[in-house]
Amino acid sequence: MKEKIELQVVLAPTHAAYTFRVPLDLTAAEAAALISRLLERQEPALWRSTGKEDLMLCDPGSDDAGELLNPNETVRALRAFGLLADGTRVALV
Repeated sequence: MKEKIELQVVLAPTHAAYTFRVPLDLTAAEAAALISRLLERQEPALWRSTGKEDLMLCDPGSDDAGELLNPNETVRALRAFGLLADGTRVALV
């Protein structure tokens, strides 16, 4: 089984939160696109995928809150840098 990380994903327009298990070997851009497509299927009235989405850190009290994740970095590397961990809140923007 592939290694995964659990992220709390907040939809920026609605502030609704969803939990996703994301494979560590995806880039941040690939993870954002996958999450966006899944949310479009689950919440078609609230979200439309454009293919240009990004993930932004939004953990309360975090020094990095508001920072966009580097779209070219893998989720594994972002975890190794300490930016992501199980339960990290990110916004889909």
